[in-house]
Amino acid sequence: MRDETRLLHTAVDEQPFNALTPAVHRGSTIVFPTVESFLARHTQFYDGYSYGLYGHPASRNLATQIAALEGGARSLIVPSGMAAIMVTNLALLRAGDHVLLPDAVYGPSRSSAEKFMSGLGVDATFYDPLIGAGITALMRPNSKLVWVELPASFTMEVQDLPAIAKAAHAHGALVAADGTWASPLGFKALHHGADIAVQALSKHIGGHSDLLLGSATVASEELYRRIKDASRFLGLGVSPDDCFLALRGLGTLAARLERQSTAALKIAERIAEHPSVARVLYPPLPGDPGHAIWQRDFRGASGVFSAVLQPRDDRHLSTFIEQLRLFRIGASWGGLHSLVAPVQLEGARTVSPWREEGPLVRFSIGLEHPDDLLEDIELGLDRYGFLREAAAE
Repeated sequence: MRDETRLLHTAVDEQPFNALTPAVHRGSTIVFPTVESFLARHTQFYDGYSYGLYGHPASRNLATQIAALEGGARSLIVPSGMAAIMVTNLALLRAGDHVLLPDAVYGPSRSSAEKFMSGLGVDATFYDPLIGAGITALMRPNSKLVWVELPASFTMEVQDLPAIAKAAHAHGALVAADGTWASPLGFKALHHGADIAVQALSKHIGGHSDLLLGSATVASEELYRRIKDASRFLGLGVSPDDCFLALRGLGTLAARLERQSTAALKIAERIAEHPSVARVLYPPLPGDPGHAIWQRDFRGASGVFSAVLQPRDDRHLSTFIEQLRLFRIGASWGGLHSLVAPVQLEGARTVSPWREEGPLVRFSIGLEHPDDLLEDIELGLDRYGFLREAAAE
């Protein structure tokens, strides 16, 4: 055998390597032992390996873990949370169909309904997230899918999923729920009536702000195959390295969520009393409008909450955010580092207008010491209040 050939046909050690962490198989081409198995490779699409784009050991392992956490039968891993939303839409909706979305839905999901799905002939209706069983009045004969987000990622409304699901199912529609805020540890959407549970694995499950992945979990094999087929036609594949990182994140998810939730509750309670804060939006707070449903349906929380500040000049808000020492300005959540994000809701709602006068700011609490984070925020709020008073004089 010549060297050029030897480079490509190195012997493989077939002895088992039993490690605590799963192996990463980097490969696109799957090889088969016989012509017969090669020609039958498409039968492996749903449960085995036919080509690297459609699944590999790391993605299968992660899908199995997510399905178990969600309490579902099957999960599909896709490149992002938004991909999980869109593959669900494209699998379940056709021209002439009607979809309903909460008015407080994730911004890119709203844009996709208005600018992309509408071009495919799918009609969207946005509804008050607190409508509950009243969603019956919005159902049409061609309503096929109802989206729920628990809670809304900026304004923290907690939807009554059981009531919405009962109404949707009575009209023959499916229900998809985005439960990324609390992760499957804190909220199991399938247990409360959803047919599809979507997660942005990039956030709590990844846990380190270093990957992009999403998941769609279902209770039935038939629904899984519909969504899996859509992912194939869209060419959606995932990196084994990213799946490995998500599997690593699962191992510390419970510990991270407990610490972040505990810290967030402490900080939210304290800053709610600050004179520069008009209102704190966090379902675990006893005074929050969504607290009762959160207590009824959720098993846990997260480190993500929002605060409405007293009305201000835009420059004062920028000063408050930019002078925080421990919070980075960023749009995600669930990682090790604390984040802060200003929220602009002007024009973002059509059914349930946001009526708060002051600016809205979202915090994602990381793993820093909660007292350090609290001191940082309180100092910033003190500066914010001083600027407001100085401007008024």
